[in-house]
Amino acid sequence: MKHFYLIFLFLTSIGCKNYTRIGSVRNNVCKTLEKKTILYAVFVDSDATHPWSEYDINSTMDSINISINWLEKQAQMNGVSLDIILERGENLSKHNAIPFKEDFKYQTLSGTLFKFPDLTKGINLVDQWSNNVSKDVARIFPNDTSKIVLTTNKSNDRERLIAKLRNNYKTDNIALIFFINNYFENEISVAFHTSSSSETEYAVVSNKNPSVIAHEFLHLFGAWDLYLSPFDRKIFAKSKKRKAMKKYPTEIMTFTYRDIDSLSISPLSKYLIGWDNKLAKGEGKMMIKRRWKLLEY
Repeated sequence: MKHFYLIFLFLTSIGCKNYTRIGSVRNNVCKTLEKKTILYAVFVDSDATHPWSEYDINSTMDSINISINWLEKQAQMNGVSLDIILERGENLSKHNAIPFKEDFKYQTLSGTLFKFPDLTKGINLVDQWSNNVSKDVARIFPNDTSKIVLTTNKSNDRERLIAKLRNNYKTDNIALIFFINNYFENEISVAFHTSSSSETEYAVVSNKNPSVIAHEFLHLFGAWDLYLSPFDRKIFAKSKKRKAMKKYPTEIMTFTYRDIDSLSISPLSKYLIGWDNKLAKGEGKMMIKRRWKLLEY
């Protein structure tokens, strides 16, 4: 099954012209993958997706826990303190019945996202969908005085939900993931706004494969796709990804559909998610042009 991932990546010059920072690193809500982190799962039904049964939800929760255990093990191997807590949104208006209900504008996630040649229009429509769901989820929590996540962010319902989650769970790291039940369909999973300074990031996952869930989770904390996709049209990007695929044959950001226990996190991804402050000589060339150097944190 073909799977596409969208992540918006920006390189911003820092100081002299030879140094650059990567826009997804230590950015937005999910800055560095460490310490207490909430993976907040929201299950959503729509008319064009398979309805969530109790079995589907429980099996997906099992897969999420498998991905969490793997991520925590990877962190431990790298000397990083990480405690990922799985929480789930419950639809109180329906007597704790899960899931929430919200239709995509054009039936499916992919149908909505790719409806127009201008991809920003599709992104805006999915953002609207996520905000509508977030508004319903936020009703779970009492009104509080939580501050907006970033003063430069648009004050939307997704941001208000994340502010409430931060207040409720007493941690800054909130990974918001919406799950739709299209496991047996050729549907995408995607992370949005991971490099943005004006929109809070989130992911929509249509698959219960643990490696797919971990892959999207890592996107939220800054990791890049390291496989060739239809969105890689430039020769430079294609060349770098071919080299990455060859150099990191077990990288989870490259080989998503393998058994998660056969995968690992490469030095590139460790830098992107904040586990390493710098890259070894030559490693950064997988991401940037030769005349640039990556910022050390």
